[in-house]
Amino acid sequence: MQYTLFDFDSPNFSKWYLFKNITILGKIHQTIDWDSLEKLLPNKTKVCGAPSWLPAKGLFALMFLKHYTCLSDEKLLEQFHTNWAMQMFCGVLLADNERIKDNSFVSRVRSYLGNHLYLNLFQSVMINSWEAEIPDKNVLLMDATCYEVYLRIPTDVKLLWESCTWLWEKQIPALCTSNKIKLPRSKYKDQKIKQLTYSKLRKKIHRKTYSRKRSLLKLLNKGILTLNELLEKVKSKGFSGKDS
Repeated sequence: MQYTLFDFDSPNFSKWYLFKNITILGKIHQTIDWDSLEKLLPNKTKVCGAPSWLPAKGLFALMFLKHYTCLSDEKLLEQFHTNWAMQMFCGVLLADNERIKDNSFVSRVRSYLGNHLYLNLFQSVMINSWEAEIPDKNVLLMDATCYEVYLRIPTDVKLLWESCTWLWEKQIPALCTSNKIKLPRSKYKDQKIKQLTYSKLRKKIHRKTYSRKRSLLKLLNKGILTLNELLEKVKSKGFSGKDS
């Protein structure tokens, strides 16, 4: 493995010349201040273990290739092994018999940059490098897309289970505690284990779904009857309007 710091007498100079003057990646490579980007990462004074496949500036270059090519991590690594322009863009040139065998290499590079890089400083360096290429410097564009993060499908089983949880974990225990009444017996703990087992199923067949709905309906019906009996017993004492 050799880095792309070639002299004029180097046998790799012709390839470096083609990379700089002919390939699109080579032209993009010359517009980025790699030395300033390299200073954004912590200096490694003591290196333990095997040497890194890429120099510090190559970590940024690999992430640029990730977005430039729109390839998956696996496909990007496959292209990297056979494309010498990509290798030189990342500051390294692999030998014919060299290959990065770590399938999670791209992911580990992304995690390392995420843990050690300040994005505000990175953006400042990139703006200074591409200032001449930015046409409208007084225009700010922002993505205004909004979407629900915790969106889920409200299935029958989920709705029934949430109703049972609201009764048996919130309403009934709170009413019994405030009025010093013994907590009534139920199969809620057993149903909680069964619900957890059901939710972990990758394929929920109709028979198991039907069985869960029947069990939850019985548990919900018992919870409603139990809550009504407790309210009759304590005359709705300790039952706020928010809980209605």
